[in-house]
Amino acid sequence: MATDLRSHAQDVSLTRFWGGDSRGVCVQLTAKRADSQPKGLLPDTGFDSVQLTRAQAAALAADLMDFAQGREVEDFGNSLVDKNSV
Repeated sequence: MATDLRSHAQDVSLTRFWGGDSRGVCVQLTAKRADSQPKGLLPDTGFDSVQLTRAQAAALAADLMDFAQGREVEDFGNSLVDKNSV
């Protein structure tokens, strides 16, 4: 059974769902696709979504907090560059 969760992000919805024994409880982030975005090969729903396990969501949350606080690290293939040290 899926459950809608409160989201602080405008125009983004969160849905908690069971991802099976291998993934456990997961979250799906869904946002309306901008009209200017290219359409994929699958039938167009007008929405983009990503599904994450709890561990993936925690790691992404840390990355997004780094970005929000201006502490993001740029990734150039095999070498990482801290934007604040350049």
